[in-house]
Amino acid sequence: MANVSRGIILLALITLMAPASIVWSQDYSMYFDTSETAPSGSSIQIRCMLDNPGGDIAGWSFAVCEETANNDYDFTNATSGQAAMTANGGSPAAFDEITVCPGEGVIQGVVVDFVGINSLPANTGYEMIVIDVDLLGPDDTFASVEYCNAILCTGGSAPTETLVVPPGGSAPIIPEQIPGLIEIGGLPPFNLSAAFSESTADQGATVDAEVTVNAPIDYYGFSMGLAHDGSNLSLVSAEAGASLQSVNGGTGPEFLLIDLDPVGATGMVVACIASTDPMALTPLPIGSEEQLVTAQYEVLPTAAVGLTSLDFSNDLIPAQGSPATPILISLGNEPAIVTTSGATLDITEAPLGTPFQRGDFDANGNVNLADPINILNYQFSGGAEPTCLKIMDIDDSGNIQLNDPVLLLTYLFSNGAPPAAPFDSCGIDPTDDSITCESFDACP
Repeated sequence: MANVSRGIILLALITLMAPASIVWSQDYSMYFDTSETAPSGSSIQIRCMLDNPGGDIAGWSFAVCEETANNDYDFTNATSGQAAMTANGGSPAAFDEITVCPGEGVIQGVVVDFVGINSLPANTGYEMIVIDVDLLGPDDTFASVEYCNAILCTGGSAPTETLVVPPGGSAPIIPEQIPGLIEIGGLPPFNLSAAFSESTADQGATVDAEVTVNAPIDYYGFSMGLAHDGSNLSLVSAEAGASLQSVNGGTGPEFLLIDLDPVGATGMVVACIASTDPMALTPLPIGSEEQLVTAQYEVLPTAAVGLTSLDFSNDLIPAQGSPATPILISLGNEPAIVTTSGATLDITEAPLGTPFQRGDFDANGNVNLADPINILNYQFSGGAEPTCLKIMDIDDSGNIQLNDPVLLLTYLFSNGAPPAAPFDSCGIDPTDDSITCESFDACP
């Protein structure tokens, strides 16, 4: 509790010469996202949310009290939300203290920036913390959760105040505090997840991605939008994943739309119905990480170095005049609760150099007997010089010598080792040496 008390002290400090009074304002509100639900004995997450259309915020504090009368749930862990992780000019808040008090609740105190340069901009939908919750009560139960001013954690000396602090010496503000209800016994949510095959990719490279679903029960169709930054990525192709291909005895869904060019945005729209016969609905497969879509993206040569993302979207429009495609999973008679998790890719600067294929003297895309003959002819008979000398350095030693065509002949006819990379495909020389490569026609 001492750490939390320090946080509250720091919040007081950033008010500078603020008046002693604390004001209340509906222009600031704290509420909960309790959309996740699951049967008793399961775990879910709830999110503590903040709206501040009334103005920027230099810090905040709050306590969330468990409803303990029936012991229907228990907070087990809490982590910083997106607001605390990015409020300080895109970086984490200068002070962010979270304390979980078992059986009592959770406390957070945040100071965005000790020197007051950065603050949390006025906006809505900020995620302050994410709380892990064990569901203990019986199914078909609704349990309340609320913000509070309370002494939490045994031995605490002072209540944690639920308030926000504007920058510049303004008085602290008591925000509107909206309780939430945690549902026990509902269906676990479906989760749509996007993932790249690699965590990093060079400018100009191609990278695969997939969309999967965690489906706890039968479902009959879905729709979604998946957006990307068109200045960093180009969507090359997309097709049905393994889970969809297996439907209807391997013939696939009766209706499947994959639109790679939605109106007004970069991304793709996907819509699927396993069966169009309302009297004989065919379910889509239940399971974890069921593959719905696979895709390939090109990292643009001009892409900005750093992180880029795939984000699920409700705003993509498949065709002019059509409505935007919602993120939706159909259970037949009602939609499911759906959570989403996007993907990030770290774009790195492309290595300098000319792409080539080692051993391909004549740059025809194939390595065969003609290539070692041409290398020998260049070395000893005044033959033509290739525009990319690196293709002759078979072992990537940094020197072109007699053993290079010998090594290539051994690979072709005596089961010898293949040439050093890049060999099976176009690429950049992985080693830095003095051998030049001005151009190579067989590689883009």
